[in-house]
Amino acid sequence: MNWRSVFSTVVIVLGLWVAPGLAQEKLGDLVASGGYDWIIGRWAASADDGQKVEFNFEWALDKHVVLNSLQMGDFKYQGLITLSPTNQQAVDQGADSRGGTWKGTWSPDGDGLVRRVEHMGPDGQTRKGDIVFGKVDGDTITIAIYAVDGSGSRSSEPMNKLTYKRQQAKAAPVSAAAETAGRSTDYQKLGDIVASGGYEWLIGKWVGNENNQTYELEYKPILDKHAASVDMKIGDFKYFGMITYVASRQEVVEFGADTLGRTWKIVWEQDGSDLVNKSELTKPDGATQKLQHVFTKIDNDAFKVKLYGVGAGGSREGEPREQVTFKRQKPAPQTK
Repeated sequence: MNWRSVFSTVVIVLGLWVAPGLAQEKLGDLVASGGYDWIIGRWAASADDGQKVEFNFEWALDKHVVLNSLQMGDFKYQGLITLSPTNQQAVDQGADSRGGTWKGTWSPDGDGLVRRVEHMGPDGQTRKGDIVFGKVDGDTITIAIYAVDGSGSRSSEPMNKLTYKRQQAKAAPVSAAAETAGRSTDYQKLGDIVASGGYEWLIGKWVGNENNQTYELEYKPILDKHAASVDMKIGDFKYFGMITYVASRQEVVEFGADTLGRTWKIVWEQDGSDLVNKSELTKPDGATQKLQHVFTKIDNDAFKVKLYGVGAGGSREGEPREQVTFKRQKPAPQTK
């Protein structure tokens, strides 16, 4: 299987054909009821070597999702925190600018919060840790990092602990030049796969119109092209996802959430001249559904997406349920 081609499906929007959702508690409700709103915002500290460390927690998708980012020197991380429909636990997934992927859970820890994480490097090696967030006051928090052993026990003393101050001004946007510069690596990252497969044309904004609905989407590289973000909007419905390349498994994966309270797990594969995303969504009641989106490039400014159901045996249905043609949106001319 040619994994170099799979990224071309990243803009197959996972919520293209939306069914009515079930009401459920969303992440914003859980955070508010627990009194943890204090963590939302941008936080900065100085490490022992004088290097600036910045965390940022920002609401998205009508408080169904928190966007979580970290920057320390040339290291960058970006992830999503969502509420698991199956157990109502806050979970997160993300990627960093050194080829690592992260997954974790959030839980109360005294008066603060603990984020238990598992990091997997490009070589497939994993390590676990606890990141403990403690509130000092409305504008001050502490963040301590602990090792976790094979039995799941936290070390008695933190490897690192810093005091962070709330930053009122928003962080300056990362320039395109900074995003593409990056550092040399000895492993493949998502941007390498995109370039070798010739799929850079997918970057940008797209619009489709079908069944009296308008589908708006945008995807762009992030984290020095170690990952990509996907934004989708259909009326009041919104989806946000992240795509990354797991080098140790040679697999392109995506994870995301939508405003119907659903979470998504996706693997991207090639199927002849077409590309397929194999999606599994979890609904608010915990039920799961599998779908396949197949798309075909028409030209550099258009592509078609077809939605298929998946049978109990894992086979794709013979005929698509829906299909949408997307057109590239050209940047508006600048006025002098």
